[in-house]
Amino acid sequence: MASAPKAGPKPRLDNWRLAAFIVVFSITVAPTLHDSVFHTLPDDLLAWFFSSICSAFVGGMLSWGILGGRQTKLTWIGAAAGVALGLGLLAVRLSSADGAGEAMFAIGLTIVEIAAVLLLEFLARDLHAKEATWNVDHAAESEALARRDACQQDLARWQGRVKEKHQAVIDKIALVEDRFNRNIHIEELEQAAVKAVRDGYNRGIAENIGRIHGVARRTQ
Repeated sequence: MASAPKAGPKPRLDNWRLAAFIVVFSITVAPTLHDSVFHTLPDDLLAWFFSSICSAFVGGMLSWGILGGRQTKLTWIGAAAGVALGLGLLAVRLSSADGAGEAMFAIGLTIVEIAAVLLLEFLARDLHAKEATWNVDHAAESEALARRDACQQDLARWQGRVKEKHQAVIDKIALVEDRFNRNIHIEELEQAAVKAVRDGYNRGIAENIGRIHGVARRTQ
């Protein structure tokens, strides 16, 4: 574990940055949808509401498409789709443009959209490089964790076996000591036992004789 790399949390694009790109796409796409798709609605506020919702969906779809494409080899498809979407919206804007001012405004919105797509693609490529490094480190760290867990289980098993062996040794020592104590100084033990029996026997006889002669036993 000490030599294994520390992968840490998986790299991901900050939610605030993702929300910022969605807002940018919404701001550029919403006027186009309002003027070209929802202009037939009688309520202008309702038209702007639907335009904002749909443009937010378009921005979210485009952002997630560019970021999600990192899992495939064709990582450029998301950026290409974003540029194609911007050019398509440019054609829609120019078709309804009235005068050079509106045409320049349409071109400006398209440039903003393409710039946002390219910037998001740049961040996605950096994120993809970090994810590739993280995948290698995470795989090495996971392998080290698995090996550590296996070693801990093996250590626990060997510690259990050592404990069993140690307890068996203690039991053998206790058995040898017990047998040694039972067989040590047999003659002394026999003499002590015989003496204890004789002393008890003589004491009983003395007490009986004392009772016969009327001698009371004095107690302290």
